[in-house]
Amino acid sequence: MVLGLAAITIAPYHVLFYSFVFGSTAFHSYISAPIAFKTLARKDFAILQNKIFPGYFLAQGISPIIIGLTAPYALSTAALTFLGISSISGMINYFYILPTTQKIKEARFKLEAEEESRGISHNKNIEPTPQMKELNKQFGRIHGASLLFNFFSFVAITAYGFPLTYGLTRIIPS
Repeated sequence: MVLGLAAITIAPYHVLFYSFVFGSTAFHSYISAPIAFKTLARKDFAILQNKIFPGYFLAQGISPIIIGLTAPYALSTAALTFLGISSISGMINYFYILPTTQKIKEARFKLEAEEESRGISHNKNIEPTPQMKELNKQFGRIHGASLLFNFFSFVAITAYGFPLTYGLTRIIPS
């Protein structure tokens, strides 16, 4: 009975935390970031994302671990796999992709400032310089990888909802 009471007591926190992680990931990835991208100038969007992404990716890496540790039931292999994929994807974004994209963005902004001081415009209608094309290409590749890992994390945390539901139905008294 004590174990059953403990499981019921921790269950709301587990569900609320999972809901927070799922909701914030979905909202940022598929609602707020696309709106900000369409609305803000590239440099302003980059500044905004530089403020958001460190915490976002760190949370994406740590939250599945917390979800796993607060599960009020034994986690299946599938549940552990989903949480592991979500966490690893967030950690790759945080520890590797984020610093790489930040370096490329800094190099682009530096080159942009140098080129503008020499009278080279960065109007969308003007062909970028070869150096800027190369930086844009590098950024496109690493940004694509980031989007892919973010997608893996989101799909995995979404998929965890199925073992979560199954686990909760097993511990809730009839």
